[in-house]
Amino acid sequence: ANTPLLLDVYATWCGPCKLMAPQLDEAAAFLGDKVRVAKLDSDQHPDWAGKLRVQGLPTVIVFDGQSGKELERVEGALMKDQLIQLAEKHS
Repeated sequence: ANTPLLLDVYATWCGPCKLMAPQLDEAAAFLGDKVRVAKLDSDQHPDWAGKLRVQGLPTVIVFDGQSGKELERVEGALMKDQLIQLAEKHS
C-alpha cells in the first residue's frame, strides 16, 4: 500500500511543538489509515534530525509511502485542519 508517512520532528522544550501535539493527534485520528503518522524527538535522535536537514522546530515532513522520497515539508506549528490538508494532498 502506498500510504504516505507524515513525520513530526519536535523537541520536548519547544513551545510550538507542545501546541501542535494535540492537533497532530486529532488529525491522525481523523485521517485513520489514509496516512501513517510518526514523531521524532530531535534531541533523542540528533543524527536523524541532521540527516533530514531539520532547521526549525516543529518540522512536518511528508514522505512517499513506496519510494520513501520526501514530498513536502513545513516548518512551524500546524493546526489540525492544516495537517489534514497536507496529508490528504499526498494520499
